[in-house]
This record gives sequence, structure tokens and C-alpha cells, in this order.
Amino acid sequence: MNLKKPINNSHSFYRRVSLILFLLFFINKSFSADFDIKETVVLSALIDETSGLASHGNFFYTINDSGNSNSIHKLSRDGEILNSIRIRNSENTDWESLAQDEEFLYIADTGNNFNLRNTFIIYRVPWSELNELEAEAELIMFSYGDYIPGSMRSHNFDAEAIAIRGEEIWLFSKNRGDGNTKLYRFPKIPGVYETNPSQTLSVDSLVTGADIDPNTGNLLLTSTRLNSSMRENIIWLVPTNNEGAEWSERQSITISPEDQWEAILWDSFSNKVILTHENNVQGYAGLGRFSAGELLQ
Repeated sequence: MNLKKPINNSHSFYRRVSLILFLLFFINKSFSADFDIKETVVLSALIDETSGLASHGNFFYTINDSGNSNSIHKLSRDGEILNSIRIRNSENTDWESLAQDEEFLYIADTGNNFNLRNTFIIYRVPWSELNELEAEAELIMFSYGDYIPGSMRSHNFDAEAIAIRGEEIWLFSKNRGDGNTKLYRFPKIPGVYETNPSQTLSVDSLVTGADIDPNTGNLLLTSTRLNSSMRENIIWLVPTNNEGAEWSERQSITISPEDQWEAILWDSFSNKVILTHENNVQGYAGLGRFSAGELLQ
């Protein structure tokens, strides 16, 4: 059908209107979310590019990604910035994720949008040092054993999601090639490592955040994909064991509101799932939360 041809009868006009209405209905049905995050907080403009989340005690911690300071921002439970802690021996090349255990906070400098690097750093900082306005980090350095240079727009060597499981760091790639994510595992102690993928997960989207509940071993992933002009946001719930993610047992939901959701956290303090999004669709950076029980229904 030549769309430039003028409409010369009412039958053709109504047929086209019907087609447009059908397509609009189909698109709306396709993008209706399974779950609406209603409990949200507007964050300070100082953390417009929030890209990671962690918790310790009664506080949340977040970071901005590349182009911002090498500081950790400590938040109240209501999302208010209480102070900012500079990590002295660090550089924010592209900070993309946070993880935690009982003793340490882990800061992942693992962003690699254009595949221009294959040496990455995870800064490990004792919680005890984060009571001051400056702190010193230990360095966990790694490279990808399966690294392939080039392919700036289609590659597997960007990562925005780390989590701690036992004595390991689990890193999930943001695969700009086939849309799957690769799981890389290496020790959470300072050192230099070369890591190879242990598993590939068929998410068909770009993974932006991860956390593992230390009590149950359940993994949460956030991911995003573009369908037409809309961004579809997905939360994955996956059991894990010592061998890896039990992908055959996965569950997933799509969430709203639409935005660039970047980080996810199991919050044992409140038994809620906490997420943050950058200043994008909504016009502000935000923190959302909902009961973990709602996800597990």
C-alpha cells in the first residue's frame, strides 16, 4: 500500500482508521506491565544518575555512574542524602553497581559501553570506614578471559550488575550482542583475576542490576529492552545453588512506571525489594519499593 496515495473513498479511510486503532490496542496490550511500583520517592538531583544500591544497618547507599565523583552517597530510609563519602584511592571511570556482605561494600567500576577496556576494578571498602567522609578501598582487579576487542556497538564486555554469593562475586554482563547475559564468578578478596563465563542466561534484554538474598540464595535481576518506542522493564527471580543460577526455575514480571531502572536490592531490614531509576522518563531520579511477598506470589 502506497501511503503517499491520497484517500479517495470513505471505505479506505475507515479501513485505515480501524487498522490504526487495532495497532494501538495491540501495542497497549503488549506493554501493559504486570506490576506497578506505587511506593516511590523522588531523589536529590545530586544522584540523578544513580546506578547501584546497597544497604547496611538503617541506611541505603548509592553511586552515580561515569562522569561523576568517586563518592558513595549515604541515604536515609526515605531517600534523603545524609552525607557523601569519597573513596580516596579510586576513580569513577564508569561505576555501575554496588553489592554488600556483612563486612564490606563493593563498588563495581565495570561499565564499558564502547568496549574500550578489558581491565576492571571492584573497590572493596570496610563498612567501618564509611562512617567518615573519606575512606580507603582494597582492589579486586579482573579481566575477561573470553575478551574480544572491537565491536563497539555489539559486544558482551559491559557489566552493570554484581552480587555477592558466599565467597564469590557474581557479575552479569550487559550483552549488547545477542541480548543474553553471561555470568562471571571470581573471589571477593583483593587480587588480580582472569574470569571466564560459567553460564549464559537467556534474558533477551540488557541486565542493569542484581542482588542475591544471603538467607535464601534467591537472585534478583533487573533488565530492560526497547519494544517500539517504549522501554520494557523486567524483574527476574531466580533460585541459585553452588553450581550457578537455576534458570529453568526462573520467574519474571514486567514493571511500571517506565523508566531507566538501574539497581535492585533485597532489603532484609524491611523485607522489601528496593529499586532506583535514573532521571529519564519521569523527569527525576527515583527510589521505588514493594514488599518481597508481592514478588513471590
